[in-house]
Amino acid sequence: MQLPKIYKDNDADLNLLRSKKIGLVGYGNQGSTQALNLRDNGFDVKIGLREGSCNKQLAEGEGFECYSIEKLVQLSDFISLLIPDQVMGQVYAEKIAPNLKEGHSLLFSHGYNIQYNLIEPPEFVNVIMAAPSGAGSELRKKFKIGKGIPGLIAVHQDYSGNSFELTLSYCKAIGLTRMGVFKSTFKEETETDLFGEQIILTGGIPKLIQSAYKVLLEANYNPITAWFVCYYELKTIVDLFHSKGFEFMNQAISDTAEFGGITRGNRIINENVRNEMRLALEEIQSGKFHKEWMNEYERGYPQLKNMREEEKQIPIEEISKQLLKALCENK
Repeated sequence: MQLPKIYKDNDADLNLLRSKKIGLVGYGNQGSTQALNLRDNGFDVKIGLREGSCNKQLAEGEGFECYSIEKLVQLSDFISLLIPDQVMGQVYAEKIAPNLKEGHSLLFSHGYNIQYNLIEPPEFVNVIMAAPSGAGSELRKKFKIGKGIPGLIAVHQDYSGNSFELTLSYCKAIGLTRMGVFKSTFKEETETDLFGEQIILTGGIPKLIQSAYKVLLEANYNPITAWFVCYYELKTIVDLFHSKGFEFMNQAISDTAEFGGITRGNRIINENVRNEMRLALEEIQSGKFHKEWMNEYERGYPQLKNMREEEKQIPIEEISKQLLKALCENK
């Protein structure tokens, strides 16, 4: 397989962005990181916040000027939307859309609201995306030591004729092109991001760990021993294949672990599991998950609140807190 082009620092021109008045809507995990990285690269950044935002004090404490979102849009021509998916559409309709002018650029870090038509920008603006492949905290941590994390870049609507180059400039300004960005689309980024979260990152891996721990407890094994093999040792294995691939991991572990892992792993992740993965992807592609999530938001998150309480009661949660605290104290 031939890799597509990886856009790095040498492919991006920061001067394209320097001619813009930059406004960031939101100062959460991504908003604070991108604002700080932009400022460290010499950009003047203003912050737009919803009325009563708990992040206003934090942003002002970091030295940023904060405005209402309406005022921010009026003061800016390059606007990055970095607020939660479920509220972005309403904020856009009420506070951003009425203040847009010809030639404005709307930048997203996730394609959700464009893909599901919660936001339908006018034809006279650029609609672009710079999506970090990781949390804002990780992007900031890497940036401060002169490194970066990879990301995706996409153009949904190119009014100015140089939207791709302008987005590359933004990617460089926040540190993504230090490692590299790949060209994608809003549709592809949205659907694969949701799938990765649900099936692997925040769904599959945590549930696999919790279930394995429960099985060992039911078989009367020591909770501490069970915790080490189901929870603590995970990072070692992830670090191995994350650095150089699964073949490298298999070379680094024992023959017993390799044989048992492949044979039993294929039994656990069988065709029934893959069919559930396909079903989850279909729900994302069709918009079924989006409708389910928006309904949950509109009803005040009743199911999510119940699930959060249930998650707190999972057996591995309490012992994880105790052991991690004890291990850190000893360290």
